[in-house]
Amino acid sequence: MIDIAVHVAGFIFLCFAVFRITVARTGRIQRCMWVFALCLGFSLLLNAPNTRPAPSLSALLVVLTHGLKLAALTCLALMAAMLDRPPADRAARARHLGVGLVAQLASALLYAASHVIVTDDAVLVRPGRSWAYALYGAIFAVYGCLCVVPLIRVLARHARRAAPGPIRTGLRLMTLACCAGVLWTSWALADALEVLRIGRVGLGEDLMSTLLGVTVALLGVGGASATFWPGVLAVPARWFRARRTFHALEPLWTALYAELPGIALEGPPARRRGGLPWRATFELYRRVVEIRDAYLALRPYAEPETAERITSSARRQDAAEARRAAALEADAVAAALENRRLGRRPGAPATETAHPKPHAPPTLADEADWLRQVAEAFAHLPEADRLDRRVEPADEH
Repeated sequence: MIDIAVHVAGFIFLCFAVFRITVARTGRIQRCMWVFALCLGFSLLLNAPNTRPAPSLSALLVVLTHGLKLAALTCLALMAAMLDRPPADRAARARHLGVGLVAQLASALLYAASHVIVTDDAVLVRPGRSWAYALYGAIFAVYGCLCVVPLIRVLARHARRAAPGPIRTGLRLMTLACCAGVLWTSWALADALEVLRIGRVGLGEDLMSTLLGVTVALLGVGGASATFWPGVLAVPARWFRARRTFHALEPLWTALYAELPGIALEGPPARRRGGLPWRATFELYRRVVEIRDAYLALRPYAEPETAERITSSARRQDAAEARRAAALEADAVAAALENRRLGRRPGAPATETAHPKPHAPPTLADEADWLRQVAEAFAHLPEADRLDRRVEPADEH
């Protein structure tokens, strides 16, 4: 389970790095962002149990993954400096790079002084050298906090000033990711204490470190790409709304199809058909056209006085009157269907329809939403129950 989680976190960081390189490879902050993701992603994957090399190369791998993590922390320090107000100048950025280089050299020297022996599952420290390896882990924890805490402060300040929307949500998620990152880097102190106590430490990420790493990956990548997700999620959301409206029109369409099977543009459809998600919008608009065709066919059977009541109600614009207009239109449709079944033509003028011009929605999407309201009202009419029962045989063939 730990292996899978480590690989997931590593691949999340690498995919995010590729994404940032693709969409925004230039700019100092953008470079720091994708270099950070690359370093941390490779360090996690190289440190996974099933990707470790032979024991003879494991010691080198420990140094390499540690160095990649320190480089990732240096990128965070540079990002905090450049996001601050005023942004850091070239001298300040050079100081951050210098501190990162000192941390790399100090860690390498302390690791060499530890005289470690790396086995398949643990790092063994020679007696009397535990202090060196403990300092090796302590430097990582302290340097990590010094890099991440300023970034938390800067991101929190920007989040407070940002307007509500994806940008503020992303800043808050990245702030939470940095808070989890402080815990993640501080967890190296647990390894330092374990080395001082028993002279050995497990190789790779333990359970707590893995959980924190996955948390940082999900929150950090989700926050940094927050402005990208609304566009991605808009398409399936539109499919979902279209499918929901499609099924909401079912009571009205089913009754119309029972009397006028010729309105179906694609043969006798099943009463409830799932369909492909990406065809939901097309199927919804086809259903709207079919309902409108049925309205035209019912014009000779419409009651003139009912159409007048719909027209007068539709002139009102508030929500209550809109619901009343939808209920009246549903009543007019039910009456027209009953007249057609009985062969009765009340003699409505040719210009009148069950859906008058003053309330005609301006767009096809508004038309679908209006018909949804009519269908909801139609489903509560007593006539609808009777017509619905008569539809069952029509759907079976």
